[in-house]
Amino acid sequence: MSQSYPIREKKAICFDVNQTLIYQGVHFEQAFIAVWDDYFARSSRDSGFPQPDKLWSAYQSKWQQHKKLRGGKLHLDDLQQKCLNEALQQLDVPVHQQFAADFFQMLRNHRLAAKSLAPGVLDTLRRLSSHYKLAIISNSPRSDVVHLLNRFGLTGYFPDDRVFTAHKHYDKKPGSSLFKTAIHTLELSPKQAVMVGNSWKHDVCGAVKSGMDAVWIQRQIDTQPKKISQQKLGKRNVYCIQQIDQLLELFG
Repeated sequence: MSQSYPIREKKAICFDVNQTLIYQGVHFEQAFIAVWDDYFARSSRDSGFPQPDKLWSAYQSKWQQHKKLRGGKLHLDDLQQKCLNEALQQLDVPVHQQFAADFFQMLRNHRLAAKSLAPGVLDTLRRLSSHYKLAIISNSPRSDVVHLLNRFGLTGYFPDDRVFTAHKHYDKKPGSSLFKTAIHTLELSPKQAVMVGNSWKHDVCGAVKSGMDAVWIQRQIDTQPKKISQQKLGKRNVYCIQQIDQLLELFG
């Protein structure tokens, strides 16, 4: 395999957020159980409220039943709330009308609080920003992305007009809408930008379909040697790295 990196003739580098710049910290199931456990702990123990694992099991059962609807008319948030309400009804748990919405907001806050900056991000962004426009392309809600950029001191690298998030479900990656919007706003051609992310489906395939090259971050344990590999996906180049600071080598 011929090595054509360092990458040349790029003017912009677009980044995913979760598991790329910022580590997730707490999985959805962990957050679900922790939030309900806290709610359960504040209630009377003889109130008949189910244990967290029992509610999670009921929720998962409802989720599987409605899974096919996810690509249909229901937005992810609405589907989650529907499944939780049905699980609570099945377990005969009385809650107020807005409980499901409040619950998932608490769950989202719990996950946001547990996030951490990936090693090497600040130095890598600082050095890349001297030579490239940096942008965000994320499926996460814009409010969450802005919160994380502020929390970890990254707003200087990603001005508000370079943060691209989906307004509607069908705008999300791996669809081409966000990528095309970013390219148009940055006033570049697709070949002048590259997408960096951890998801092959959403970040790599989405970027390639939009005419962009991509960098795929496949994290490995620290004891394994770091290396860069390259492959073709259609007509575009895909580079595989293990740590974000390898971008400095990749871009020369």
